[in-house]
This record gives sequence, C-alpha cells and structure tokens, in this order.
Amino acid sequence: MEHVEEGHGRHSHEHVPHTTDETPSAYDWKVYHPFEDVPQRAAVEVSPRRGLIARWRFVVPQGYEGVKAWGVGAPGGGPLNVEVKRPVESGPTQLVNGPAVVWFGGHETLSSRLSAYLVFEGDPPHYLAFGEADEPGGPPLRLEGITFSAHDHPPLHQGHQGHGEGHQAGR
Repeated sequence: MEHVEEGHGRHSHEHVPHTTDETPSAYDWKVYHPFEDVPQRAAVEVSPRRGLIARWRFVVPQGYEGVKAWGVGAPGGGPLNVEVKRPVESGPTQLVNGPAVVWFGGHETLSSRLSAYLVFEGDPPHYLAFGEADEPGGPPLRLEGITFSAHDHPPLHQGHQGHGEGHQAGR
C-alpha cells in the first residue's frame, strides 16, 4: 500500500485488494480522511485501472447508517457530484455465502478522468465492495472490496487515519 499526500490537507491511501488467485485488481482504490476538512468524515474513491466502467455499484452491509453521500468526481478527492446519471439503489440482498447487503450506483461512465465516491461519517463500514453490473438496473457482479478492521485501526471519529484491507469476492 502506498501512502499519498494529497492537496488541501487531505491524505489518501491507495488500496490494492488482495486476491486469492493470480487476478490483479480491476480498480484503483483511495481512502481520504479527513474528507472536506471534517475529522470524522472519510471518502473512498474507486476508478478503473484501465478502460471504462459504465454501470458501477457500491455495496455496503445492510443496516450501515454512516453513508453521507455518494456520486462521481474528478480523481484525487473530488469535488463530489451527487447528481449521477440514472442512479439505482436496491437491497437488502443476500450474497452467496455472505452477508446481507444493499447496493447503489449509477450509469455515469467511470474512466481515468471520472471516479466514483462514497462518503461516510463516523465509524466506517466493516467492509465496502465495488463492482460493475451487467444489466442497466442490475446488481453488481464480480465484486472487489476493502475491509475496515476496528481491531487493527481505531474508529475514524477519534481522528485517526483510516486504512483498509482488500479482498476480491465473487457473487
């Protein structure tokens, strides 16, 4: 994991999800904390490593109430545009051999010039996944994600830098 200093007093960490096979991550992950100069607020930026993503989706645990906003923005910390093209939200749904989750996203094409963002306040979700849907209003498939371990890292509301551990999961 590479620590990257960002402008405007933001810090980011690039996360490359660990995989159990030889498949590299399809996405670039960055975590900003604090975000928008609010100590208990953090943002996760996800963009494609190469190519385009047309139907992107975030996945969070069912019942997680810390989501402040989500949308798209320029790489490197925004600014965030919450008016995404054809937004979709659904859930809860049960992942195969996994937890109940909700998912949401849009049809704004992500590229090297446009990233997806999820902004949360307080304690981070235990995990956050990201994927692309095959169908215009459909759920994400071939998920990749990061986890936020309270055991390894203090809650964000205590003013500490957030970190993530990555993994890749299938649906």
